[in-house]
Amino acid sequence: MTLRLRILAVALIPLLLAVGLFAAYLIHRSTSEVRLSLDRQGLVSAKHLANSTAHDLFSGNLPQVKRLLDYELGLNRMEAAAITDGANWLLVSGNLSTLPKLTGGQLPPRWQKGAFLLFAHAIRLPPADDMDPYITPLDASAPTHYLIVSLSQAPIATSRSSAVLAASGTALIAIVFAMLLAWRLSGHLSRPLHRIINTVAHLASGELTERTAETSRGEIGLLEQGVNQMAQALEENQRNLTLRVQEATAELLGQKLAAEAAVLAKSRFLAAASHDLRQPLHALTLLVAALREQVSDGEAARLARHIESSASAMESLLNALLDLSKLDAGVVVAQPRCFRIDLALQQVASQFLPVAEARGIRLKFAATNLCCQSDPILVERILANLVSNALRYTDHGQVLVAARRAGQDWVRFEVRDTGKGIPAEFQAKIFEEYFQLDNTERDRDKGLGLGLSIVTRLASLLGSKMQVRSAPGNGSCFSFQLARCQAATDQIDISKVANSFTLPLDNALVAFIDDDESILTAMLEVFDQWNVALAAGEDATQVCAELKALGRAPDLILCDYRLRDGQTGVEAVQLLRAAFGADIPAALITGDTASDTIQSIQSFNLPVLHKPIKPARLRAFMSHLLSKSSTSPSSTHRPDL
Repeated sequence: MTLRLRILAVALIPLLLAVGLFAAYLIHRSTSEVRLSLDRQGLVSAKHLANSTAHDLFSGNLPQVKRLLDYELGLNRMEAAAITDGANWLLVSGNLSTLPKLTGGQLPPRWQKGAFLLFAHAIRLPPADDMDPYITPLDASAPTHYLIVSLSQAPIATSRSSAVLAASGTALIAIVFAMLLAWRLSGHLSRPLHRIINTVAHLASGELTERTAETSRGEIGLLEQGVNQMAQALEENQRNLTLRVQEATAELLGQKLAAEAAVLAKSRFLAAASHDLRQPLHALTLLVAALREQVSDGEAARLARHIESSASAMESLLNALLDLSKLDAGVVVAQPRCFRIDLALQQVASQFLPVAEARGIRLKFAATNLCCQSDPILVERILANLVSNALRYTDHGQVLVAARRAGQDWVRFEVRDTGKGIPAEFQAKIFEEYFQLDNTERDRDKGLGLGLSIVTRLASLLGSKMQVRSAPGNGSCFSFQLARCQAATDQIDISKVANSFTLPLDNALVAFIDDDESILTAMLEVFDQWNVALAAGEDATQVCAELKALGRAPDLILCDYRLRDGQTGVEAVQLLRAAFGADIPAALITGDTASDTIQSIQSFNLPVLHKPIKPARLRAFMSHLLSKSSTSPSSTHRPDL
């Protein structure tokens, strides 16, 4: 219902109610007056005729009585007039059907029969002293005579109809007049209200420049002014808010750009620092290995062992950074298969049982015959990091590694320890990079705080999530879930995989390219002890010339990824393969841990070794490449974690 109709309804409903009440009152009053008039007429006529006919009736002059009844019937517009003794009709004038049935009893002065009103009056003689001498006195036991008058109620209906017509006409005139007046007044009220409503609707939709015309007076005029003032305030507030938002956005954008620049600078610094540290560390590792081959006892051997231990610790820290970079770069891809969990546990046990024994801690692996659908190498790496972390923060007691069923289709891996425990407020932070508890002195034996961060990324890569339950003084339990599978069809013991990298390198010629002179010197020393021929140089052109001087193609190409003058190891490998054969196995060696560098190397499908490299691992890797020289390079490569 529109506003104008509502205003009309509010104006007309009370009027209609008042008109209805007035019409009802008018009809009732008019009908009551006619009914009272008929009652008076009937009572008066009955009494008058009873008195007028008494003498003639009792004197026996019935014709005179009949003439009197007929005269009064026509004069007073009566339906009937009659005389009865209560049992029989003595004289009747008019319509007998309008008269009542006689029962012989006493008649009331007034009653109703259908559409007729009946009035009765007893006919009595005058007192005895006035009695006509020609009238015989009546016996006291004689029945009472009555004169009955019948009047029609038609005047009442006529009066009612006239009253209804008059009331309807009056009400119609009043309603029409009221409607015209209300329509005009509602228009004066609804038009400005509609303008105000439209203005508010535009304001609500964001059109804050909308205003309403101020054409009214009184309260409506004040409302128009208030709406316009509100719109003006909203427009100013929006303008100020827009300016603040723009300023805040610009400030946030500047902070975002500064943060991105800081992150980029940090990443570049870490990548450059990692690369620059790995170069001399790689050379140091090779030289220490060569030194230990020549020195077997004495003070020199002891110093060599200390140097090797320090280099190994530094290598572990750099490898943790490298692992994190690989995961962030997205170059690690899970290769799920159904494998026996006990084989992975055996591999972790062989790695950490000596460490646990040296620390006086019991390291237990619960027996299991379950199989898991996941990547066994990544699962082994997660368990290794969790066990290493548990041994590091457990002073006494034991560390338990178990794999148990979780429901029908899952396996739950758990690593429990009896260590110090982790307060509840730090249980979410321990998975963040570089966060460590109880290592304010940054003891290198406790790592960099990257182990659990790597574990979290690896678990996410496998479609799982790391969970921890711990309380101070009650140890910790780290767990994750993987899908269970039926008995593994591939029963190869992964603990034997490393043995496949020990093939001999006799009579092999290796082409080696690195722009670091210290690394070239160290590689010459190591390869000389292995009795492996080496064609080494700072760029591909130099090595190519040396190979041509030797008169033979290399059996294997090893090349640093980042070379001088913006060249890459990929370009050097392509040049040597173009000169000596496209099927020569090749691998890249790099100390760069930047994400974009790792992704770029990954796109060329070349095996990668990351500096620093222990000589034994380098030799096993080369033997493996030579043994697989008949397969494509992509089949031998997998990011090392």
